[in-house]
Amino acid sequence: MKLKTKIEINTNSMTDTKSEHIKEYLKKVKSANKELTKKEAFKDLLNRLYSNDKEITRLIDKITLGAEKTIFNIPRKDKIHKGRADTLFNNIIIEFENDLKITLVNAKEQLAGYLLGQLRSGEGYNFTLIASDFVNWKVFVPDVSQLDRIENLQEHELILNEVKSSAFVLNEKNSAEFYYWIDRFLFKEVKQKATLKGIEEAFGYQSYIFIESFRELNKWFNEAKKFGEVQVSFEQWSKFLSIAYGSFDARDNNFLIHTYLSIFSKMLAYSVVSSDDYIDDSELKGILDGTIFHRFNIRNFVDNDFFHWINTGRSFNNLKKVYRLIAQEISNFDYQNVDEDVLKGVYQELIDIDTRHSLGEYYTPDWLCERIVQEFEFKKSDKILDPACGSGSFLRAAIHRIRELNPDVSVEELNEQIYGIDIHPLSVQITKTTLLLALGKEVINAQKPVHLNIILANTLLAPEGVQNLFGGEFQMNIDKEKYFLTTQVLDDVKMFDEALNLCDELAEQTMGKKKETEDVFENIFRKHFKGTGITARVIEGFYKIYTGLKAVKEKGRDSIWKFIVQNLYKPYFLANKFDYVIGNPPWFTYSSIRNEDYQNILNALADKYEVKPAKVANFPHLEIASIFLAYCSNYFLSNDGQIAFVLPRSFFSADHHDNTRSGKAKGLRLKQIWDLEKVTPLFRIPSCVFFAEPSNKKSNPVNNLNGLVLSGKLPENNCNYSVANKILTEEEIKWYNVKQGKSSAISSKKSKSISAENPYKKLFKQGATIVPRCFYFVEIIQDVPKDFKDRVINIKTSDLIERDAKKPWKGLEFTGKIESKFIFRTALAKSILPFALYKPDLVVLPVLIEKNNEGNKKIKLQSAKDLMQEGYLNASKWFNNVENTWQIHRTEKNQNISSEDYLNWQNKLTQQNVNAPYLVIYNMSGKDAYSTILRRSDIELEFFVDYTTFRIELNKLMEANYLTAILNSNVPNLLMKDFQARGLFGARHVSKKILDIYFPRFDETNEVHKKLAELSETAHKKAAKYLEDNPPQKELTATRLGKLRLNIKKHLSEEMKEIDKLVKKVVG
Repeated sequence: MKLKTKIEINTNSMTDTKSEHIKEYLKKVKSANKELTKKEAFKDLLNRLYSNDKEITRLIDKITLGAEKTIFNIPRKDKIHKGRADTLFNNIIIEFENDLKITLVNAKEQLAGYLLGQLRSGEGYNFTLIASDFVNWKVFVPDVSQLDRIENLQEHELILNEVKSSAFVLNEKNSAEFYYWIDRFLFKEVKQKATLKGIEEAFGYQSYIFIESFRELNKWFNEAKKFGEVQVSFEQWSKFLSIAYGSFDARDNNFLIHTYLSIFSKMLAYSVVSSDDYIDDSELKGILDGTIFHRFNIRNFVDNDFFHWINTGRSFNNLKKVYRLIAQEISNFDYQNVDEDVLKGVYQELIDIDTRHSLGEYYTPDWLCERIVQEFEFKKSDKILDPACGSGSFLRAAIHRIRELNPDVSVEELNEQIYGIDIHPLSVQITKTTLLLALGKEVINAQKPVHLNIILANTLLAPEGVQNLFGGEFQMNIDKEKYFLTTQVLDDVKMFDEALNLCDELAEQTMGKKKETEDVFENIFRKHFKGTGITARVIEGFYKIYTGLKAVKEKGRDSIWKFIVQNLYKPYFLANKFDYVIGNPPWFTYSSIRNEDYQNILNALADKYEVKPAKVANFPHLEIASIFLAYCSNYFLSNDGQIAFVLPRSFFSADHHDNTRSGKAKGLRLKQIWDLEKVTPLFRIPSCVFFAEPSNKKSNPVNNLNGLVLSGKLPENNCNYSVANKILTEEEIKWYNVKQGKSSAISSKKSKSISAENPYKKLFKQGATIVPRCFYFVEIIQDVPKDFKDRVINIKTSDLIERDAKKPWKGLEFTGKIESKFIFRTALAKSILPFALYKPDLVVLPVLIEKNNEGNKKIKLQSAKDLMQEGYLNASKWFNNVENTWQIHRTEKNQNISSEDYLNWQNKLTQQNVNAPYLVIYNMSGKDAYSTILRRSDIELEFFVDYTTFRIELNKLMEANYLTAILNSNVPNLLMKDFQARGLFGARHVSKKILDIYFPRFDETNEVHKKLAELSETAHKKAAKYLEDNPPQKELTATRLGKLRLNIKKHLSEEMKEIDKLVKKVVG
C-alpha cells in the first residue's frame, strides 16, 4: 500500500468558493450567541471544504455537537511499515469556548485534564491541543521541562505553553489562509513547501513529534547506557560540547535531544535524495548508519558518531515508533526549490534548549549570509571555508552565489569548493543535510561519489597552530590516555586516513591478545606504504595510536575513537588552502571556558597572534571570536585570500579588542567594516561584520577604512535578502581608530587622539559587591525610630529588591531583628540623579566601625561567629542565616568563598574611607553619567558605596562640586559615546569610559574651575528643591528614572548651559 498522494495546491490558485465558504462561516459565528450554534457552523464549514473527500467527511460526521470537547482521531498512513495493522493516529483535541478572552484559563485547564487522563491510560503523546472560540485559534503544548515526569503531574501542575507562531485569528482578509491552517492541523491533505517556520513548528520542542520522540528515547536510554561504548559516546559528546559552549551541562536530557536531532536530520536527508514511499528495516538501518547514502553517490553523510547507540540491535527495535513518527511528518513537506536554511530554526531551538543564551542566539539569518557573500566574486576554482559552520547557513549562501556567478558549475565542482568545520556534533550532521538540500538531487547523477567536506573538529586545535607549545609535537588524547606525537604524522591526509584504518584493524585483530611489538608494527606499516619513505618517527607515532585504540577496545570503550582521531586533527590539512573564510565564530568569552587544557591553548594562541589585551584584567572578557579572526586569517587563508566574520559590536570599543582595532593583531589587515546596530530584529546584542585579508605588516590600524552602516526594521529575523533588500538602507561611511587616553574605538568621526591620562581615573573606585541583594537590602517593619542609636530594629528583605531578583536568590526572604549599628545606607545607580541623591537604600552589613587611637574610623568585617562573641545576638543570627543560605546556593566557582569574603571581594568594602566628609558618586551603567555629592554629615547612618556606582572620597567641597559639574555635563558624555559598550538600545555602560576623557585636577586658583564649582553648588540646591516640590509619585522604573533625570536637567537648563560652555574649556 502506497502513501496517499498529496494534493499539490498553491494558495493563490485556491478556488474562490472555499474562501467564500469561510467568509460565510465567519459571519455566522460572529452573529451567533450560543456555542452549539457556532460548532454547528464549523462542522458545516468542514463538510463544504472537504466535500470531495469521503474519508475526511466520515471523520467530520463523528464530531459530537453537544460535547464541549471535540476530538479528531486522525489516521496517519505509516511510512515505514507497509500494510501494518496499527495505524498511526494523531488526536486533535479542540476545547471550544464562547469567548477565549474570558475563558482561556478554563480552556487550558480542560485540555490539561484530558491530556493527563489519556497519558495515564497508556497512550503515547500524539496530541495537538487547540483552544478556540471559532474565530481565535490557539495551539498549546506541555512545557519541555516536564516531559520526563508528565504522567506524575496533577492537572494544576501541568504547564501548557502557547505556540505563538501557530495562532490564527480569522478575519475577512485572511479567509483563504484559514483553509490551509485547518488542513495543516487537522487533515494534512496539502503538501506544504518546506520553510524554516514550518519545519520548526513540525519538529521543534513544541511539536508533538518531538514530545513523543523524546519520551520514547528517554524510556529506552537508561538500558542502553549500561554499555561501555554508549558511556564513551556520552563522555566524548560532553567533552566536545564543553569546548563548543565554553562550559556545558552534560545531562541525559540534552544528549537525547541531540540524538533526536541526529535521527531527524538523517531521515530528512534521505527524503531529499530519494523518492521512497516506504522505508523497510534494512533501509532504516542504512539511513541511521549512513550506508544507504552510498546508493545516492554520497560517501560520508553519516560517520559512526556519538549517537550510533540508536542503531544497535538492542535499541533499534525499541525505537521504531520514533522513526515512524519522524518519517511520517517529514513526508508532509515538499523539499524541492527550498530558498532558505529550513533547518536553522529547529536546530537553534533544540540544540540549545537549556543553554540557548550561551550559543544558540547567535546563529546568522539568511539575509545577512546572502548579503555578505555578495561582496565576493566566487570563481569555480575558489575554495570557501566556514570554520564554525553551525547549521550551514553561510555555506548554503555561498553555493547559491557560486551558481549565480557560474551557471555551468557541476555539482562535483561545487561540492569541492565548500568546506565547513564545527566542534558541535549536531552542527556537522545538520550542515551536511543543509548542503544536500542546497545541492539538490543532482548529487545522484554526479560522475563520482561526493565527499561532503564538513569536519567535526576544533578549528583552533590544528596541531600547526599549537606545535610551538610542544616543540614539533602535539598531544593526542585517546580515552583517558595522552600521547605525544610528531606533527609529521599529519603531513599527508590520504596516508593519515589509511594509516588510521590500519591501526584500527590491527587493534581489532589483537584485541585481548598480546600487543604487537614496535618492530612487527613497523614491518606491517612499511609493507602497506611501500616506497613512500616514511620516517621512523612517523611509524612510532602511529604505533602509539595503535596501542591507544587497542586499549579502548579491550575496555569495551571503543566505537568512536577512530572517528574522533580521524576528524579532530583534519584542520591541519587545510592550511593556506582557502580563498575565502566566512562565518560567525563563537561569541563567548575566555572566562566562560571551564576546560583547562583548552584555556591553555587559547592563551597561547592569543599570545602567538597578538590579540591578548595589554591589561591582564581585560583578558577574561576577550571573546574567542577575536582569536578565531586572527587564527583563521593566518592559518587557513591563501596569500590573496579574504575573510569576513560576523562579530559582536564590542569589537568597536571594548578595551580587550584594542589589538584587533589598532592593527596589532598578527597577520591580518582590516579592509571593510559594517555596522549592524540599527538593523532590527537581529541578535540579542549589537553586531558588526569585519572584512580582512592576510598581511605581514607589523601594524595595520583602522584609518580611513571603507564601510557601511545598515539600518532598517525587518518583518522577521530570518528572512531572505530579496525581502531584506527592499527594507534595509546602506549608508557608505569611513571608519577611523580614535583614542582617548589609553582607550581606543572605531568611529565615523575623525578626531584628534588624546594620549594624556585623566588624573582622576585611578582615584575613582568601584563600590562593594553587596550581593546577593536579598541578604543585605532591607526595609523596616515597625515604626521608624527617631534615631538609630543603640536600638534593636525589626527588619525584612526589601520588597523592591525581590522584584529584580534572579534564580537562585529569587523568592528568598529574610525576616528578623538586628542591632541598629549594623544598619547602613547605600545607593544603587537608580538613586543617583543629576546633582541629587534620591532615597538611598537601607542595608545591613556584617561590619563594625570603630575608632582608632587617632580618632579615625576603621571598618572591621565580621563573621556570624565573630558577632556572637562580640555579644550581638540578633546580628549573629541574621548573618548566620545568610552564611548557611549562601553555602546552599553559591555557584561552583564560589565553592571556596564565604559570604562575607564575597561581600568584600577585592576589599572593596573595607577599603572604603568612611572618614572623608565628601563622596562624589556616579552610575556605572546607563547611556550617560549622572553624578552627585554625598555629604556624610547629611545622612543619619554610615554610607557604603555599592558596585553599581563609582566614587572618589574627598576632603574639599569645591573639588567635589567641580567634579560633579564635569561628570553631569553633556560634553564628556558625548565624547565617550564611541568608546562605550552598546546594547540593543544604544550605549549602556559608563564604567570608567567617562574618565578616559581628559580633564585636569581641580585648581582652586583657576577661575574656570572655581566657576564650575559654584555652578555645581547652585545646581545641587536647585535639584534638591525640585525633588522636594516634585517627589516621584510611583516607584522609579527605568523609564520613570530616565524621565526624572531629564526633567531635573531641564529644570537646571541655565546652569547646564553655562557648565557645558566652561567644560569645553577644560576637557581635552
